[in-house]
Formats: sequence, C-alpha cells, structure tokens
Amino acid sequence: MMKALSQLLIACICLSSCSAEKDGDGTCNAAAGGTCPSETEAHSETKSHCFPDGSCFDSILEAGKKYHDPSSISFVPMDVPKPFGESQELNPTDPENYTKTLEVLSKTHDYMVDLYQDDTAEVYRSHCKVNNKLCAFWAAIGECDANPAYMIVNCAPVCQTCHKLMFEHRCPYDDNAPSVWGPGDLNKMFERLTTEEYYIQKFQPTILSQPPEGPWIITLENVATEEQCKRIIELGSYRGYERSTDVGEVKYDGTIEGLKHDTRTSHNTWCLDECYDDEINQAVISNVENITGIPDGNSEYWQLLQYKETQHYADHHDYIPFHLQRFFGARMLTVFLYLNDVEEGGETHFGGLDISVKPKTGRAVVWPSVKDSDPRAKEPRTNHEALPVIKGIKYAANAWIHQRDFKDVFNKGCS
Repeated sequence: MMKALSQLLIACICLSSCSAEKDGDGTCNAAAGGTCPSETEAHSETKSHCFPDGSCFDSILEAGKKYHDPSSISFVPMDVPKPFGESQELNPTDPENYTKTLEVLSKTHDYMVDLYQDDTAEVYRSHCKVNNKLCAFWAAIGECDANPAYMIVNCAPVCQTCHKLMFEHRCPYDDNAPSVWGPGDLNKMFERLTTEEYYIQKFQPTILSQPPEGPWIITLENVATEEQCKRIIELGSYRGYERSTDVGEVKYDGTIEGLKHDTRTSHNTWCLDECYDDEINQAVISNVENITGIPDGNSEYWQLLQYKETQHYADHHDYIPFHLQRFFGARMLTVFLYLNDVEEGGETHFGGLDISVKPKTGRAVVWPSVKDSDPRAKEPRTNHEALPVIKGIKYAANAWIHQRDFKDVFNKGCS
C-alpha cells in the first residue's frame, strides 16, 4: 500500500525544480519533455501538494485566488477536491472564512500525507474520510472544538482526528468509575415512591408488580400536565418523526447500525437541542429527576414516539449488553411517559407477568432493566411490548436512565 501511495505522490507532484511541462491539472508530464524529481528529491524538498484524484493543491489554490476577486460584483462558489470523501465547498462571498478554509485544506493535505506514511495508522486510516462538503468550512470557524461529537468522526481529516475514529482511543472506558446505584438502591427508590406521603399525594403510585413475587413495575400519575404533554408532542413534530430502528451491529467507530424490522413499526425522534432546552420540557425533566433521585445527566435524551393505527413494537428488553463497555454503563431504569389518551389499543404489555398499562395523558410507567442485587446485571423479567394501536394515535416519551453520566458522553460522540 505504501509503495502504491509513493507512486501516486510522485505521479502528481510538481516542485519548483521540476523541468517537465505541467498538465492542465498542474501535474508533471515528463513525457512532454524534461524530468520530474525522483522519489527521494520529492520528499526531501517538500511534501506533495496533490490529492489522490490527481489534482494538485497548488493549482487548487490558484483557482481559488482567481475566484476570490474582491472587485467582482458576484462570486461563484467553488468545489475543492480534498484527500478523501466529499469534495469541499468554498464560498468566496465570505473572504475571511474563505481564506481560513483554504488554510484548513492546506493543513489537511499535509496531515493526510503524514498519515499515509505512518505505519501505526494503518488500522484506521482507510476509515478517515470527510463525510460532508462543508467540513473544511466548519473546521475553519471552530466547529472541531465546538461540536466534537460530529466533527471528530465525520470530518476527521480536517480536524486531524483520524486516530480518534477508533472508539477506544476517542472514548476510554474506566470500569472503576463510580455508579449512581449500588446493590439495594433500586429497591430503595421504588419503596420511597410507593410509601412516602409526598410521592403518594403528588403522583398517586400504583404497584403493578413488586418483589419478591416479581420485579418492580409501577405507574405514576401527573408526571406531566396536559399542557406540558401537548408541548412535548409539538416539539417532536418540529424535529420530525422517522421510522424507529432496533440496535444493530457496533461499527469500528463505536456508532451503532440501526435496523428496521417488522417487529417495530413506530416512528420516533430525539429531543435534542432546542427541544431539550425548551422551558416546558425542562419542567417535566425536573419531575423525572425528582421521581428517580438520579441526575438528568444520567438519562438519555427523551426518545419521542409516535404510534399510528396498527403500529406496534414486539416483545423486547431495554437492557443492551455492550453498554457495560461504555462509560455511562447499563440502562438501569425506564421511565415511559404517555403524552395523550389513546382511544383503543397501544398498551404497554409485560407478557411474562400478564400486566398491561393503558396510555393516559401524563401517566408514566416505571420499571427496572437491572437487578437490585447487581445494578449491572440484566433483570430478565421486564421484557415488554407496545401493543398495536387499534384506534387513534399514541404519543409517548421514553427516558432510559444509566449508571453514570450519559449526556456528557453523548455530546462528546462516545455514546
């Protein structure tokens, strides 16, 4: 591979000492007369200014200067080739960032040349691609630092973070990090919710299952008001619902492949950014914190769900084993909030326990995914399903709560 790369670099390199004529793209053409420098000369005088597609960086800069003419009345955006992935878009109408973007591309070029001469990078360099045409521009305005969760993975060449594509490099895991729950804490939470007068008055808990006969499953009323539920539904519609997927294969960079199955036909979106920051939504999140006694940071962002007639989610469990190798740890607890009444169907059904919970505005059903004796171990009895909606439409918000901080890890691209 290294030999092929060296040949590619020599084929396109154009140095000041090159006496050969240059092709239209700026590459040396020894066949037309003169000579191109040897491999040794090429690497000793300068790094290649060319891309694997054969276009030289020097000629790209010249083309950019021609487009960037302050005296012009109009400006023409220019697609600029780059080492790997999407061609980068430059907009000369923004002179300051235009220049910065060219600087990013120049540094990216040198970085990628070094990367392909580094034998230790072989395991990840083939994955190091630019996945968006605006990556270089975003890097120029500081997004590598401001939005690392996206940029480190999707714009790795321009952020010079190819080594962080490997999940273990980007997101080191500490098995000794403290967990919010130890043995016995699960029972303590459910006992608090079902025996203390404050929670009885505020949330009217109903015990559907409890130890020792079964796992804890309870419902709580008035977790959100009708107006709050309407607002969360509205926020979901702003974000747009897409077909729900199940967890698939874990990829090299730690991201998860989403799998569509006939066993899950609902639609969902995630309550991020403006949705998460919404004042009304935050009030409901505070209620959930009050209920669980666990910081909101340990919870995944709301998964907002929409079930139309006939849509359902077959029997499944919320526990995901590979989460134990992630910093945030296991999903310990589910708080499932119904956002509206459903005319018929749409119950949450725990088949092994013969328990069904009917959707009702502001009602939450709460259950564990782990054992009280070991909050890392799966509670095998809380498999459940979303029964098909027969009449009407069902909206819900799902919070999965982890052993350790989830949101900070998510925002770093390590979830």
